[in-house]
Amino acid sequence: MNLYRSVKKQEGGGTGGTDVYIDGVKSSASRVDIDSISETPYFLFAGAIVVYNNEVHILGGSYSKSSHYKWNGTVWSEVSTLPYDFVNGSSVVFNNEIHIMGGNNNQTKHFKWNGTAWSEVSTLPYNFSSGSAVVFNNEIHILGGLGVYYNHYKWNGTAWSEVSTLPYNISSCPPVVFNNEIHILGGGTGHTTSHYKWNGTVWSEVSTLPCELSSGSSVVFNNEIHIFNYSCNHYKWNGTAWSEQISSLISHSKAGIVYNNKILLVANINNSKLIETIGVDIKQVEVTS
Repeated sequence: MNLYRSVKKQEGGGTGGTDVYIDGVKSSASRVDIDSISETPYFLFAGAIVVYNNEVHILGGSYSKSSHYKWNGTVWSEVSTLPYDFVNGSSVVFNNEIHIMGGNNNQTKHFKWNGTAWSEVSTLPYNFSSGSAVVFNNEIHILGGLGVYYNHYKWNGTAWSEVSTLPYNISSCPPVVFNNEIHILGGGTGHTTSHYKWNGTVWSEVSTLPCELSSGSSVVFNNEIHIFNYSCNHYKWNGTAWSEQISSLISHSKAGIVYNNKILLVANINNSKLIETIGVDIKQVEVTS
């Protein structure tokens, strides 16, 4: 599919509304699913998605709390039954194992998948639900969560230890590791445009986000940070400045990954259950009328 979004020039040099063309034909659709490549086996809401051994894994969520499926780029297959109901928890790949942590009603649980079986790893250092997790410097970092918005702990493979107090209140924040620093982007009440980074020692303010990001998606792709919010806005950060990209054309996505050199977002609205390729085959052209 070749999708073009034309930006109409206005008098004085500004730009106005847009028209969407699909394979050269103008579309009247208010939403376009671009390169929809698969339908997930269940509606992934409040679950997790990771890439493990070059396959996409989806885990738990409100609609199938103990489900665990994988996608090899062609078909979905069931992998396991999760060791507990996993809703609003966090998942990362660490030391070539999938880790699931916390979540509603299971806020201190921490299990790992070695490719064959689940086993319990630890008891989390605090009640962790609707927080975020990221791997940084070969350690798992967990950040914030409901009622514990400023907590920041890390797991070194053996034990948990407190790291810092977060610079603002965080819940459902999508962190990324960029240029060997943890970046937190929005996510806090009153801080939906905040952008800070952790260099391993201190937190420092980086920028003001160009759009509100309460619980959207963020990924690092081609050495740039990409953010997607509930209004379909798509911006990227090159380390110096934010620039607007073509709208993602998908709303209410709370999960994003990079797989096979493409950004994939999971739709989280109207039970569409789609994984969609975003931003790769879209071109924008300016027109004079």
